[in-house]
Amino acid sequence: MNKTAKEKIHSVHDLAGIIEGLKKQGKTVVQSHGVFDLIHPGIINHLELAGQQGDVLVVTVIRDRDVRRGPGRPIFTDALRLENVASLELVDYACVVDDEVPFECVRILKPDVLAKGQAYKERDRKVHEKIFEEEKEFYLGKSRVHETGGFSFSSSQIVNNFLDIYPQETKDFLREFSGKYSFNDVAEGINSLGKMKVLLIGDGIIDEYHYCSAMGKSAKSHLVVSKYLMHEVFYGGAFAIANHIAGICGKIHLVSLLGGTDSKEESISKNLKQNVSTRFFYREDGPTIVKKRYVDQYLNQKIFEVNYLNDDFINRECETSVIDYLKSVINGYDLVLVSDFGHGFLTKEIISVIRDHSKKYAVNTQTSRD
Repeated sequence: MNKTAKEKIHSVHDLAGIIEGLKKQGKTVVQSHGVFDLIHPGIINHLELAGQQGDVLVVTVIRDRDVRRGPGRPIFTDALRLENVASLELVDYACVVDDEVPFECVRILKPDVLAKGQAYKERDRKVHEKIFEEEKEFYLGKSRVHETGGFSFSSSQIVNNFLDIYPQETKDFLREFSGKYSFNDVAEGINSLGKMKVLLIGDGIIDEYHYCSAMGKSAKSHLVVSKYLMHEVFYGGAFAIANHIAGICGKIHLVSLLGGTDSKEESISKNLKQNVSTRFFYREDGPTIVKKRYVDQYLNQKIFEVNYLNDDFINRECETSVIDYLKSVINGYDLVLVSDFGHGFLTKEIISVIRDHSKKYAVNTQTSRD
């Protein structure tokens, strides 16, 4: 009897043990790795050809936060994308994996064969070939790489051409930008930022997503009851910005505000990249900002949100400490970035110091304050 989709789904470490056992039985294990945002004919063709390379087909689905496809992607959550591939009869096992380090899951699972889809563009093919020729053993261990043939079919092409996920202004900008700059122009520009020292000042936010499914109206009161399924925690706001910049620039210094009690500083620091240094200030009249969203998992729609924060400006004592610190360090940075979510950290006086003492600064703000 065929396994159900849920029976095929395992954690990456449990799956590593399963694969080890299968290989001892003489089975050849094939792994396919990707986003799997849309299950289209090209994906099915790729998986069919991949399965022909061995006895067992394993699919690893990249976690939402590690999908590198631009705004609006992935369209579906990793939980839904995982269920979709696991429901395919030709897939034997599936799991969600981190991909901050590309192909790290291949080193963990140790399949006999890694099946790659056909490169959609010649540029992508050259990049992949360079990786697999020069650093194959580092990324993939002893796994053999097999590129499936057949026709090429891109999920990104379907999304960009047929699904209206971008506003017209964004579409116009992307079209104009691609006409002005080549891939090499963009790559050279990004590489030139490697030696830049960046000071980032702004509100750090812990984003929690609690996934639920509706059970129906309560018999005892006028409200809809939802069943808890799972939750994820992301370090957003200035924390996320710092990590993004750390992938481009060599030295990032983050100045942010935490709550005086239960600051969550330890977990925040663990989730910042190694080249991000920090200087935290503390407010005794409010918590570290936490935003909890409750989401219907299958509709991928937010039901409601609860925010733990104090939007009042920080007191004079805290403000003075921030100003004194900024004056002492700000001149040592090539660029100052400001991320203001309007939660009371950046006062007029602090903004004046940034404006008057920075060599160069840029501001991202989501709220106007008087």
